[in-house]
Amino acid sequence: MVVTRPWRLPRSTEVREVRRGRYGRTVLARLDGEAGEVGEVGKVGDLVAVRYIPAGLLIHRPRAEAFWADVARLTGLEAPEAVPFRQYVHAPGFTAAYARSAGAVEAVGGALVSDAVEGVTLSRVLDRYGALPPPAALLVVHRALRALAAAHGRAVVHGDLRPAKVLIDADGVPAVTGLGLAALTTGAAGLRAPELWRGGGAATPGGDVYGTACVLHLCLTGELPFPVRQLFSLMARHTTAPVPMEAVPGPLRAPLAAGLTKDPALRPGAEALLAHLERTARTALGRDWEERGGSTLRTLAAPLTEALPLTSPSAEDRPLADSSHEGVLMM
Repeated sequence: MVVTRPWRLPRSTEVREVRRGRYGRTVLARLDGEAGEVGEVGKVGDLVAVRYIPAGLLIHRPRAEAFWADVARLTGLEAPEAVPFRQYVHAPGFTAAYARSAGAVEAVGGALVSDAVEGVTLSRVLDRYGALPPPAALLVVHRALRALAAAHGRAVVHGDLRPAKVLIDADGVPAVTGLGLAALTTGAAGLRAPELWRGGGAATPGGDVYGTACVLHLCLTGELPFPVRQLFSLMARHTTAPVPMEAVPGPLRAPLAAGLTKDPALRPGAEALLAHLERTARTALGRDWEERGGSTLRTLAAPLTEALPLTSPSAEDRPLADSSHEGVLMM
């Protein structure tokens, strides 16, 4: 039996596996080649984040085309609140490989390449410390909304905005990761907008806003708006129940309630909610709220941040199958 090595991004050397799951395997890789040579995804020596997209997710043609269209629209996006996206590289002949054998479900359809950024996920910060002080919580959501507004301006939605998709670097600066994957993911149930529970179809900008408001509730209170496990109960609460606000500081309830509006037609867009949040923050927390929020996040994130590796691995270049280095996050 012939064993074929899985396709990897050309002219790159894997440094470390970060995670693997249903939506792909993510690694740190270093671009290599002749000295001074410049490749399509960056220059020699660059450390990049590579998410390998399983071919099985791309066999459904409409979904694959929606994914590729999102990736094309993201190219060149300049938003400091989002981890920079570089390029999508197609794996050669993945459709034929998938069709030949059921075992080829492990085949790779392509690779999303983005900057490798030092930092720690918001989910890990919350797991360690619990709820955040209001200036820090608002800074996280403020920057998330700015990233979403930039993406929505290019007709791209996130589709899965949650704490694991927000990176906080050692300086306390949050950034959104995971843009470009909306066509391939269904999003976390605990942050799913009412219209999506009702069978509203694909992810939407309004769904992104709702999910971001759920993140704000989590940051302020330590819990999602509806912390239940059963899917039917979760659906009922997101679609019909009032949002519990008892633990939310009074001045912050209005922008949170706006973001969690059940009717997507009445829910503000990312830019409108961003403006509402800024007005509220200045009035309730003072004009220096961003500086204070950043200082708090820096204090919390710095001890958890894992440094990017400075050297490549040995020639064997074997992945770490069970590793999960959340201190270095990418797409």
